[in-house]
Amino acid sequence: MKRTSAVLLTIAVLVLAVSGALAAQEITLMTWGGDFVPRAVIEEFEQETGIRVNYKEVTSNEDMQSLLEANPDQYDLLIVTDYMVDILRQNGLLEALDKSKLPNYGNINPLYLGNYYDPQSEYAIPYAISISLLLVNHEEVEKLGAKPITSYADLWQPELRGKVVTVDWSVEVMGIALKALGYEYNETDPAIVAQAREKLFALKPNIVRFETNTPEDSLINREAVVGFMYSNQAVKGNAADPALQPVFPTEGVPIFIDCWVMSKEAPNKDGAYKFLDFIMRPEIAARIADITKFTTPNKAAEPYLPDYYRENPMLNLPDEVAANTSFYIGVDKVLEEYEHIYVEFKLR
Repeated sequence: MKRTSAVLLTIAVLVLAVSGALAAQEITLMTWGGDFVPRAVIEEFEQETGIRVNYKEVTSNEDMQSLLEANPDQYDLLIVTDYMVDILRQNGLLEALDKSKLPNYGNINPLYLGNYYDPQSEYAIPYAISISLLLVNHEEVEKLGAKPITSYADLWQPELRGKVVTVDWSVEVMGIALKALGYEYNETDPAIVAQAREKLFALKPNIVRFETNTPEDSLINREAVVGFMYSNQAVKGNAADPALQPVFPTEGVPIFIDCWVMSKEAPNKDGAYKFLDFIMRPEIAARIADITKFTTPNKAAEPYLPDYYRENPMLNLPDEVAANTSFYIGVDKVLEEYEHIYVEFKLR
């Protein structure tokens, strides 16, 4: 019996050792689908290090929050939007990053550090920067008899009935109505929210489609003549059809900084640090920016960026546009109310 027990114990120890060795050779990251973290870049990291990358695709920041809260020891890295960094940080779910393990951290432009969601730059590494803006087919707008579009307020023109496409998120669509009324994003004053609700409902006849992933397609196929979308989508739309031109609304535009964060209970922190440092190499950051069409926060990547990228105002924002941007702060405080309004709006 003793010998049998000893054998079983030895087997158990070996199993644990093998499991530990395998775990050390893989990391799990969670973020948006598609090529948000280009597969070619992931494969290059895997080939260089021998560390396998498991990629968990989700559709919202809130889904990532729920999954991390339920199983914090199953994920090493996440890419979440700035407001969600703030929530996860305040909820104690994130690992304070050891910069000594990140030699390439100095490549990040200081302009994108120390923001509201991570005041001391302890938990987050900026990865992809984008704004939301309007993409417009000016010739088709003119054919409809509408006046030129320069602002969110212009989207309510009756001539644009059934000709507007927008991303599909309550906070952003409510933001259009709030900005058109002269207010800031994520207002909580009941009187202001009520005004925005009525303003939003008046826009419904003009909406042809709600689409988060490829709203630019509706303009390319001429289903719509104007769209509210992310800058990387507008870049792709303009590349497919030069008649589609960016418009930076006079009321201002929202800015998003999607950031890398590490789970406080990450199972392979060493592997995660290696991946983060790899991602911050200048030539790798430039390739990512070229593929994804997001603005890169990696200042050392600029010499590696293609000319079209450096010359595109949707990727390298003009000073006057950058000065007229603002974050969606306090999303968690308005999300439930805005979602309730948004569901009613879409059902009308």
